[in-house]
Amino acid sequence: MTGLVIEAALRSLLLALAVWAALRLLGVRNVLAEKAAWTMVLTAAIVMPLVLIFAPRWPGLHAPKLLLPDAIVHKLSEVDAPLSAITVAGAEPLLSRPAAISLDVTQPARSQTGSPVRLTHPIRAITLDASEVMRSPAPPTVPFSVAQWAMALYLLVAAALCVRLLFGLAMTLRLWHTAAPIQAPLPQFSRGLRLRASSHLNAPVTIGSGILLPANYAGWGEEKLRIVLAHEQSHVQQGDFYLQVLASLYAALLWLSPLGWWLKRKLSDLSEAIGDRSGLKEAASRTSYARILLEFAATPRPTMIGVAMACPSSLSRRMERLLNDSAFRQAFAGSRRTLLAALLAPLVLFSVTALVRVQAASTSLHPSGSAPAIAVQPTMPAQPATLIAHHADNANDDMIAMAGRGPAIVESDSSATEATFDRTLTFSGKVDLHIANASGNIHLTRGAANQVRVHARVRSDRADEAQRVQAIAANPPMVQDGNSIHIGVQHEEGENQDRENHISIDYEIEAPADAALEAGSGSGNITDEGVGQGAKLSTGSGNVMASGLEGGFKAETGSGNVTIENTGDGDAKAETGSGNIDIKGVRGALQAETGSGEIKATGTPSSAWKLETGSGNVEFSPGNAGMSLDASTGSGGITSDRPMTMETSSDGRHMRGQLNGGGPEVRVETGSGNIHIRD
Repeated sequence: MTGLVIEAALRSLLLALAVWAALRLLGVRNVLAEKAAWTMVLTAAIVMPLVLIFAPRWPGLHAPKLLLPDAIVHKLSEVDAPLSAITVAGAEPLLSRPAAISLDVTQPARSQTGSPVRLTHPIRAITLDASEVMRSPAPPTVPFSVAQWAMALYLLVAAALCVRLLFGLAMTLRLWHTAAPIQAPLPQFSRGLRLRASSHLNAPVTIGSGILLPANYAGWGEEKLRIVLAHEQSHVQQGDFYLQVLASLYAALLWLSPLGWWLKRKLSDLSEAIGDRSGLKEAASRTSYARILLEFAATPRPTMIGVAMACPSSLSRRMERLLNDSAFRQAFAGSRRTLLAALLAPLVLFSVTALVRVQAASTSLHPSGSAPAIAVQPTMPAQPATLIAHHADNANDDMIAMAGRGPAIVESDSSATEATFDRTLTFSGKVDLHIANASGNIHLTRGAANQVRVHARVRSDRADEAQRVQAIAANPPMVQDGNSIHIGVQHEEGENQDRENHISIDYEIEAPADAALEAGSGSGNITDEGVGQGAKLSTGSGNVMASGLEGGFKAETGSGNVTIENTGDGDAKAETGSGNIDIKGVRGALQAETGSGEIKATGTPSSAWKLETGSGNVEFSPGNAGMSLDASTGSGGITSDRPMTMETSSDGRHMRGQLNGGGPEVRVETGSGNIHIRD
């Protein structure tokens, strides 16, 4: 039994590695296709023990065999094979009848066809008396071995994890049955959904084929309610609750294998990506959708089993994908061929990984074509991981050959291809400057009043993109219409999208300080040294760094850091999915939000400030300005370098008070970090 479990776990792990390699070789990036493939891997891992038991008994199934040296297989047989596995050709097992069996090999042995069998070892005669074997004394009892103690510990941990899973399921079902059904008017697309509301819940969650909402859902806006229902409806349609329970059960039973825990997290991440696409269809913008996720992620959740809308552990990955327009579109780009490849890969590799058998070299046919007279057959052939890996590699070779009949696979060249271009655009008056970069950095510096100078470097890591790189450099993506200048273009939908994804452009731009600036990059950094009045800076996964901006600003990034210094008068806003925020010199309203990073802010609050993080620390200094502080933390502390009269809650997690005689409200929230007010 122990050997069966270990073998099934190893085979499943190697199957997952082979599927991962096949998906990468076939270039599968579509989220729907990936989820289908990994769901099949989970199913194969669960049925793997049954396949190992029953596959050898299926009639007509000719499984591939690995030939090993006799010494290896016979050594394994001595450990695992019982006496009943020793058979004589044409005879019953030795223990099936109490009679003496004698085999004389002094004369040449012959097979059923009559041809002689050549024996490699000189043996005179073998005589076995089964009755004496049956009367042999039982082996003496010995204390528990190390292997038995290890097995007992393994079963104990598995039982504890299963009990934990059952407890979570029980709590979940209890919460569902005690919740009140929702009868209020709902959006048209949500008709027919099973909806309930509970006061013990702070964020929406999918349970089975139903959706459980917090009791305060009636106070949500219409847009927020549509977003939540669309997201959770996606989980219901995909059966994500049952998939997570299945993955949790596999992880609990085979807790030593990393495959179960990884599959549970991977399938959850893919399900949330599909749900995010459904929710975005009902959202006014990606930013508003991200704000809702941050709000739900900061709320505590009870111990239960369910598909929550916003889990802090995966929030940074979702924010990075959500706010990176190019990456988000690519995650759902694909065709039926992509889905077919994702489905075929696990099936082909499972058949190779699960059905391959190990056989000793001497049990193959002799040169004469006959079988040996004596065969040793272990009841469960031991199969080392290295042998399974060898056949997994062969499976990958098969998948590569299959890929040659589908979309062409172009091998990357190690040499990079690049080109540069320079342009100077002139105008009169104030310029509206728009920069859209799919992949690459943007660096802005102050320049002449009536000019925009552009220096760019176009680069690709693929040698076959050389012509495309030269074409972009010769005809840069720039459009001017009077005082309106657009630099860079978004990727076009269609066949060229995959090619262009390999090309990045780094921009160095000189522009006037008072330009109306809007700059965005899919995955690069944005550095702004004094350009822009009311600047809007956004990137999918890079950092945003700015200084000397005129007026307010808006800075957004999916997972990078935001650093702003010495801004002018005006409202300021900074958002990041998982990075840090550091803002100095704000003289207007300020809104800073991050999913899990730290926030540092200094300035003079002339309007309301809001500093919010899911799990990081918050430090801010209002100088000598007056303010009204409202600070709360889930599990951290609140401290101040200057004396303040504060109203504190009984648990010390929520404080209200005034500084320097009071003034604009400064609201600070963190899920688990500390809050500190500096001089």
